[in-house]
Amino acid sequence: MTSIVELFPKSRKLAYDTKQQLAQVQNGLLCPSELFISLDELNRQLDLLGNLLNKELPAQREIWNRKILELREDASSTRRQGQM
Repeated sequence: MTSIVELFPKSRKLAYDTKQQLAQVQNGLLCPSELFISLDELNRQLDLLGNLLNKELPAQREIWNRKILELREDASSTRRQGQM
């Protein structure tokens, strides 16, 4: 079974990669659809992380929830910028 501890670093890396892809889209080096595919995958991973929250201890749950929320906000911002 996948845990938050295993999946979160992968999601964080994917969030970083989408920011790099956004820069490539803005410079005309990458098709926007590639960026949106990555953002869709990131959102799927973040949904999975949200589902795994209930398996965490209450003390850790709030910390993970904040970290996941930050990645969600970053992904939303990247999507908005990619649509411009």
